[in-house]
Amino acid sequence: MKSRTLVGGIFALLWLMALPAWAAEYRLQVANIDDRLFSSYEGNGTSWWRQNEPMGRMEARLDQQKLSPAAILPGHHVELLEDPAYGGIAPTRVSLLPATRHQDWTTYVFDANPGDTVAFVVRTDVYGWQEVMDVAANPDGSFRRLSIGGPGIFGSSSREVPQVSQDFLANAVDRGTFPQWVAQHAKAVDGMSFVVGQGDNPYNDPDRVYIVLKLPPQPHTFQTVIGWQDHGNRINPRAGRF
Repeated sequence: MKSRTLVGGIFALLWLMALPAWAAEYRLQVANIDDRLFSSYEGNGTSWWRQNEPMGRMEARLDQQKLSPAAILPGHHVELLEDPAYGGIAPTRVSLLPATRHQDWTTYVFDANPGDTVAFVVRTDVYGWQEVMDVAANPDGSFRRLSIGGPGIFGSSSREVPQVSQDFLANAVDRGTFPQWVAQHAKAVDGMSFVVGQGDNPYNDPDRVYIVLKLPPQPHTFQTVIGWQDHGNRINPRAGRF
């Protein structure tokens, strides 16, 4: 091989290596429903503490738009977290398709590079359905309820969805340790990691759900359903019912 051809081949290889990875299209679909409705779709699990129940029937009804329009909770929003302190990389060509009476899923469609991490938060701005009770997702193609809860004995946790104080998570963001904490304590399912940030008071400080996605090599649709408990119809002894 001539030296000129060899040098040209080396430069071509270096140029190709410097090119960014080709972006792929990904989707995140989230449905927010009442936890009582969530429970009504739980199948027969193998654990006595009601974890990991199969929920294919609910997934099918959501995909087929057969849930009642009243089943999807109002005022519950999915937001892209562009702050790098959450460990994500802002994707390109982002579009949001909110849930409507004809569309049960709230859907984010975005382009990003395979291997990137993208972070979202689900929050509510209404005085109702403030506390997260259940999370379901579709790891391995089977839709099921994920194990959820706070730290276990001696501070350890075997839950797929840890629940901690929202103040604790906000402090982790400020200190730059949020991504490391999620990686250590939340068990990734189908490339999704979940954390519930619990408010100090469910009446006026609702929970939040953080969703961190690790993008696979090919286009992919991530799906999750969140069951919220309603603390409505409560009495404030000073201000009366509100």
